Amino acid sequence: MTFHWHPDPGVIEGLVALTVLYLLAMGPARRYLDPQAVFPRWRQACFHLGTFLTFLAVASPLDELSEKYLFSAHMFQHVILIYPVPVLWLFGTPPWMVKPFLEMDWSAPVLRFFTRPVVALLTFNMVFYIWHIPGLYEWALRDSKIHFLEHATFMGAALLQWWPLIHPVQIGPRFHHAGQLLYLLAGAILQFPLFFLLAFMNRCYYPTYIAAPRICFMTAIVDQQSGAILMKLAAMLVMFISLIVVFGRWYYLETPRSQR
Repeated sequence: MTFHWHPDPGVIEGLVALTVLYLLAMGPARRYLDPQAVFPRWRQACFHLGTFLTFLAVASPLDELSEKYLFSAHMFQHVILIYPVPVLWLFGTPPWMVKPFLEMDWSAPVLRFFTRPVVALLTFNMVFYIWHIPGLYEWALRDSKIHFLEHATFMGAALLQWWPLIHPVQIGPRFHHAGQLLYLLAGAILQFPLFFLLAFMNRCYYPTYIAAPRICFMTAIVDQQSGAILMKLAAMLVMFISLIVVFGRWYYLETPRSQR
């Protein structure tokens, strides 16, 4: 059994177009957007790293492994797309790339609505749950266009989920650090029912992985349970790190310099 790199042309074209647009905005177009602003190179590198991780997730043998053989591989792919990639893209996006959209009549109300903490959190979890419905999940595995839509909506919803914590531009009222801590805890709690269904019901929900040739000596049930555990551990690790960062920022801002 061999696995190959098989990048989808549409995905590669999209990533190339995204990179070109970013380079243009950071280069020639910058004089029209905000010529005086300074944006660190390390943050620009974050954006490109996020794009590279996206390429690895969808074009490497991991994609074939996740589509045809292992639910756990698919969960690992999703972990890459919804945790490090959106964070890196948001870190790497300068304010002047976002501000024009806040000045447009059609986009400003949409951004303000979907970046509200409650809306962003519920939107991400709604998307996350919907795509794990067996019928939709199997449809995405069988149809490359639907699979692309699945990943695109995952990543878009993940960008919204991370926006209240990592935003290139402040939209709406300031999100207090205490609210950010509760936001992170709520995100972890909302994902628990899906984790419970996948890990503890002793039932495999996805026919593709039941019929798949067995590799790594895992049954379909063990594979599904491993994927659920991987998903939850990744979410808990990210939440734990985020809690430390948010609490550290809160402490730094609220503590007088002489007492830090």
